Amino acid sequence: MPGSPFTTPAFLDNGEFFMDQGNVIQMNWPNVSDAFSTPVAIASASFPGWDWTRPWPGGDIVNGHSVHLTVAPEVLTDPTVVVDATTVLSSLTFGIPDSMISGGKALPMDPSWYICRHVFITTKPEAKKSADEGDGCGFLEQACLDDLASILSNDWGKTDNNTMCAQLAFDPLPESCGSSFGYARQDSWYADNTVIANSVLGPLETIPKQQQYSWRIGTGYHSPYDPIPYEIAANRTYLVATAWGYSKKLAASARKTPKVTWTCISSGDAYVPPLPPPPPPSSTTTTTPSKPTSTPTVIPNTDAYYDDFTAGLKQWTTYGDSFSSDSRLLIADYSLGDKALLKSSYSNFTFEADITLPSDSGNAGLIFRVSNPSDGADAYKGYYAGISTENNVVLGRAANDWTQISLVDVDIAANKAHHLKVKVRENKIDVYVNDMTKSLISATDSTYTSGMDGVRVFDTGAAFDNVQIFPLAFKDDFTSGSMAKWISYGGDYATKNAALVGQASSGGKALIRDTLYSDFVYEADVTIWDESGDAGLVFRASSPYDGTDGYYGYYAGFGNGYIVLGRSDDGWNELANVNASIQHGTAHHIMVRARQNVLSIFVDDMNKPKIEMGDDTYLTGLNGVRVYETKTTFDNVVIYTM
Repeated sequence: MPGSPFTTPAFLDNGEFFMDQGNVIQMNWPNVSDAFSTPVAIASASFPGWDWTRPWPGGDIVNGHSVHLTVAPEVLTDPTVVVDATTVLSSLTFGIPDSMISGGKALPMDPSWYICRHVFITTKPEAKKSADEGDGCGFLEQACLDDLASILSNDWGKTDNNTMCAQLAFDPLPESCGSSFGYARQDSWYADNTVIANSVLGPLETIPKQQQYSWRIGTGYHSPYDPIPYEIAANRTYLVATAWGYSKKLAASARKTPKVTWTCISSGDAYVPPLPPPPPPSSTTTTTPSKPTSTPTVIPNTDAYYDDFTAGLKQWTTYGDSFSSDSRLLIADYSLGDKALLKSSYSNFTFEADITLPSDSGNAGLIFRVSNPSDGADAYKGYYAGISTENNVVLGRAANDWTQISLVDVDIAANKAHHLKVKVRENKIDVYVNDMTKSLISATDSTYTSGMDGVRVFDTGAAFDNVQIFPLAFKDDFTSGSMAKWISYGGDYATKNAALVGQASSGGKALIRDTLYSDFVYEADVTIWDESGDAGLVFRASSPYDGTDGYYGYYAGFGNGYIVLGRSDDGWNELANVNASIQHGTAHHIMVRARQNVLSIFVDDMNKPKIEMGDDTYLTGLNGVRVYETKTTFDNVVIYTM
């Protein structure tokens, strides 16, 4: 989900549990966007609805609500998962009546509305024939339609505390639909006034144009030029039902059972792809391949990168002959400056790896912001941070010669893995060895601003493992004196003395505007000023509103003597609470690492989490800060994409 401008999620294939997170793959967004710019099939269907710009229930039925089905030519999937595989993506997008649009954008949704979408998929020929011939859901029996309307509305606001929707993802179609539609489970999502107002989520419900996070489903993995996936895509018919409900903000006296409307859509005849190109002519000339033999792919500078070398050196370009992969390690034999580089172009990031040196001489480490590399010890432009068993860590820069920036003593034992990390933001470079709480080197240098990243050895061999690069996605040190990047919900927030100050309130929040985060490292310096209360970081939040627990998402914070992690489901659900040396009036550094369902909370000590647990209730959302009954100062807020 949202977070990186270069990836987009899609369901890999249809099946009973197609909506499961295990069926979600990340795809290259530029490639997907290019594919949908030349679609192989397009279909549209309208359905009745209401004007949600007016207070619920919105007056009379209005026409002009629509769903649009688009099938794109095959797109390459992630080669680190399946090599040379493609899938055919189908997308559902939505439109609204012209009367609800102004200046190309949807008018604000009245806060009294809460709309739920429900998508079911069938491969029955009768369903496709009805949809393709313009009869929509005419193939469905009346008992099915009656039961569908009932299950999508009767338990409105009662099924789950996290949503008003009466039916949720994974819930099945009524049994009465079995003979006409077949057995099917649903994907489901909602839209309220905060969703429509969001610059990322709102267009998904109101503009038929392809968006980065439009709803998409593939056909599984296939070989390029295979016609079968196009037939699979064409054989699907989508039942799209919309429940036009009310939000919790509507007065109880005005509430009535929501209405439900639907339509069915299919994409027409299957596209027949062109034949694959002929193989290149054979040649009797033989060449000796260089290492590595694969062609590295470009790593988008907004995507995180991980490598445990289970796939060998396919992402690496080597300079010198000393590098190989073995036993899930990157091995460098002895050399005087050989390098291995990724095809990256990061500017601001953290870059870390485990490094083992086998001897008592030389050094090995990380090179970054690199350009113009070639064979030779200092044959590149860029920075190098390395460790040596002569018990030091060094930072310097190269430009076909060597300039040392800093050298600091530190114990480095041979034949033992040491964790080396560099943190690079603008002209500041911090270097950490083993202890991730305090940097050993903190320097400023603006010679190089971006470039490739990799590893290097000098006068030694080394083994590298667990290479990871996290690009900076957001930062605010509040020196601008502006809150332009933030939007508050309750409370009283303002910038003062290059910091964000939140006055004591019953849960006032300030959230980062217009960006959703999924997997990340989220850090800030936080000072609570009162003996009671707590403050901290909100993350993966949605549907925010004024109120103590007015959001759906997570909160990690601290008060005098404790650290807490909890989840707000329109009500507080404490997940963990531990004792800690927290004092009011003192700045404490808090870090949240959220990767898939694993949540790790660090405070002051960045080596070991104070809280670590699994919870997959929320996997993406907005990030921000929150105070509860204490004045609080926030500073140096940063988010790195994991």
